[in-house]
Amino acid sequence: MIRRVAVVAICLSTPAVAEEWRFCVGVAPASHETVISDIFASGADSARLEQRLATYYRAHHGRTLTFQCPRGGDRVAALNGQTAALQFNRSVGYAVNGLPLNEVRLAVGEDLF
Repeated sequence: MIRRVAVVAICLSTPAVAEEWRFCVGVAPASHETVISDIFASGADSARLEQRLATYYRAHHGRTLTFQCPRGGDRVAALNGQTAALQFNRSVGYAVNGLPLNEVRLAVGEDLF
């Protein structure tokens, strides 16, 4: 009995998915446009985030972008990745726009935050 209680207690106290800091980059190569989101913490699968962002952006901004949401680990690593993405996209001549956190939340939904 004690063993069952211990197993249940461990299962209930362990988070299902660990949240990681990340950001998302949306790219439209044909129009030389890039959108880079603010950083945020989420334990959601990257593919779900990317799909929801692409759908939202197409519906609200009328443009089709391909999104990638790399896992950054901690906050500093995510900020460094975001800065590197910004610098790279500018260096290849892409127009870079920001995607604020409130718009990311609207796009992906509270269930992924």
